Amino acid sequence: MTPASSANNQFNPFFETAPQSGKMAFRARYGSDGYPIDYQLVGITGSPPENLALADGELLEPLLRRLVTPEDWLFLRKQFSLVIDCNRAVRCSIDCIFSPTGPPDKFDFLVSKTDTGVLVHFTKITSPVEFTQSPAWQHQLIDTVFKGTESARRDNNESQQHLVLQQVLEHTQAGLVFARPIRDSQQQIIDFQYLLTNAYNARITGRSVAEMTGALVSSLFPGWQQSDLFCRYVAVVETGQSQHVTFPYEAFGMKGWFDGTFCCIDGCILYTYTDVTPLKEAEMAQQQHAALLEQVMNTTPASIVVHQSIRNEQGDIIDFRMVQLNQVAADLLKHPIDAIQHRRISKFFPGLLNTPLFEQYKQVVETGQPARLDVPWGKRWYDFSVARFGDGIVVAVQDNTDKRTYRHQLEQANRDLKHSNESLESFAYIASHDLQEPLRKLSSFAAILHGQYAGQFNADATEIIGIINSSAVRMRLLIQDILSYARIGTQREAYKPINLTTLIGELQTDELWSGIYQTKATISLNGLPTILANPTQMRQLFQNLLSNAIKFCPKNVSPVISVTCREVSPKDIPPGVQLPGAADAPESGYALVHEISITDNGIGFDEAYIDRIFQVFQRLNGRNRYEGSGIGLAICYKITEQHGGAISASSKPGLGSTFRVYLPVRSI
Repeated sequence: MTPASSANNQFNPFFETAPQSGKMAFRARYGSDGYPIDYQLVGITGSPPENLALADGELLEPLLRRLVTPEDWLFLRKQFSLVIDCNRAVRCSIDCIFSPTGPPDKFDFLVSKTDTGVLVHFTKITSPVEFTQSPAWQHQLIDTVFKGTESARRDNNESQQHLVLQQVLEHTQAGLVFARPIRDSQQQIIDFQYLLTNAYNARITGRSVAEMTGALVSSLFPGWQQSDLFCRYVAVVETGQSQHVTFPYEAFGMKGWFDGTFCCIDGCILYTYTDVTPLKEAEMAQQQHAALLEQVMNTTPASIVVHQSIRNEQGDIIDFRMVQLNQVAADLLKHPIDAIQHRRISKFFPGLLNTPLFEQYKQVVETGQPARLDVPWGKRWYDFSVARFGDGIVVAVQDNTDKRTYRHQLEQANRDLKHSNESLESFAYIASHDLQEPLRKLSSFAAILHGQYAGQFNADATEIIGIINSSAVRMRLLIQDILSYARIGTQREAYKPINLTTLIGELQTDELWSGIYQTKATISLNGLPTILANPTQMRQLFQNLLSNAIKFCPKNVSPVISVTCREVSPKDIPPGVQLPGAADAPESGYALVHEISITDNGIGFDEAYIDRIFQVFQRLNGRNRYEGSGIGLAICYKITEQHGGAISASSKPGLGSTFRVYLPVRSI
């Protein structure tokens, strides 16, 4: 019991003139809920105190709260109620200050139950600093706390022991609860009463030491009898068998892991514990990490081995120990896991310490930089992936012999294909160049015969000479187109910024001038960008598309052609149009593409033939009606493909056509 403070000169008015010993009878006053709310003094033995205003031996029956300080009232009311609820006597003591400068006097109370309340036997203790004989549990508790300290056990001064005990309890970094069981009429334990606790336990439970001391556990934590903690209290008290357990607890605002020891002392429970939540969480996280690693190791098709570094006295790595591996690795090494685990690699793989692989292992540990390398082993090749793991490494190994063989075969096939393409392109170029020479002579001689000697031949001969001349011209154009098609794969001209408006304007005044003049064609341009591309190929691309739009137009109809552009996302490109990676492009990825549309009012075509029009020598119209080699659109297709783009067309017979060119948007 905490004495009243002398700093503010508060003192207990009832005990100022109290006799040395006597009895007091109190009647319980109940509230609306049926629980005692105060106690009324109804009788006292011995000389009555002068300041209680007694008349003719009768008391004024004051309430307990008016007789003592508020702190003493809370304490005594709790003790009186405990006696009534449990029907058992309780012994306690309180301090009383009679003089602001004098020492406190201590009164010993023995409280027992009566029909209407409680009866208090009180005795004034002569020496305020000495205690009555300690009960057996206090002796045992003191011996428990001071176990191993011979000087403390030899000290017979119980007051000194008590003071030291209180210091130990308040400063120990562990929770302590000493409580006695409360039994019903059948001697079944129904609750526990706190007899002793400390600040550590108060902090964990969110209560104060003063609030808990002397209180029933259920009064502070209602319903705790349904918890495992209560069952453990009961089991230890009833069996006398101590328990030590680490357990989770989540109730009454408390949540965590606790390491506790439960033992029975003089029929009471002594529970000491520490909060091990951080340690337990770290342990569970480590277990989860280990379980995850185990799961990964057992589900991956790779052989995985965890190596621990072995160092000499200077700290240098001299070997590695295989501390963990999966079944795939054991199968590869053709030994059971137990025969491999914890073995040194120098013992399991003789001579490995003298290989570049061991040096690579050490480098990964020292630098933390992972490594990947191909290692020949027997008649096969293995892919080693090495990463630092603590003071060691994790090695993942996969047999890549088949993959390596396939890669070599693919590389050889690519080299052969490249050589074949180069040879084909060279042949096409040389063949086209060599074929033009006799054609030029044939065309020249046919022109001479048709011009200078036309009068010497009859009409049939003159017509034959004209056919020879036109065939030679058509053959020369065909060879030129073949040569242009072959050059697309061989030209490696650097990409440059090209303003499409300027480019098409130049085409209108140069290559397309004759066709525009003869057909009175009109070409409108709108929103054309500046692109990064091969200038020669872009010129050839738009020349072919525009010349087709001019050429394939109904007779007596002037071609009307529009060229527009917009930026679209690759996902907005129509289905069936694929964008391959650019063979000559400076980068392969792009977020936007230019959609350049060339629309005309020409004869159109049936879209059933859409796959044919971009193939070499494919024509949808007769040569007699529309001249051409049938290679122009194939050249367009190959140019857009070389630039990482694509080309498509849409049309209906008699309603014109729209050709769409897709080119990546590149930074200029």
